[in-house]
Amino acid sequence: MVLRKILLILLLTIMLSDVYAKEQRGQVASNNIKVATKFMNTLNDRQFAKSLMHEEFEFYFMGISQMANEKAYTKETYWTVWMDEIVGPRVPAGFTKVEVTEAIGDDNGVALMVEGDAEGINGRYNNSYVFVFRFEDGKIRHLREYASDLMVETRLYKQKLAPTD
Repeated sequence: MVLRKILLILLLTIMLSDVYAKEQRGQVASNNIKVATKFMNTLNDRQFAKSLMHEEFEFYFMGISQMANEKAYTKETYWTVWMDEIVGPRVPAGFTKVEVTEAIGDDNGVALMVEGDAEGINGRYNNSYVFVFRFEDGKIRHLREYASDLMVETRLYKQKLAPTD
């Protein structure tokens, strides 16, 4: 009888531990989504956005456009090179819209679907993006940006489409 009670208590403890662990992962996932969304919504407030970034932050613009980078931008060069030297001159008036439309997350990372709108140097630049965030110590450690290479090349680099025949 004592053995049954011990086994029952042990089983209940394991079940409660599992429930607690799932709840904790859910809270971490929810927090990650909030941090990623805050980052996107506060890009104009560099100091605040920077506070959400891990000290070893790495950023890549993915794809095959001229903007794609092979070497990661750091917490500093994301602002001083990527935003000021790469994006800024191509979208001189800044973005008029950066709207998170959907978010998917877990305790390791987040994917945000984002709609953006701006006047690029060669016309309206209304791109759709996916930003993939990875977290470490509650801060953004890795960020990958996916966008339409066609929009980047035609609106930000003045490339023209040409038929292949």
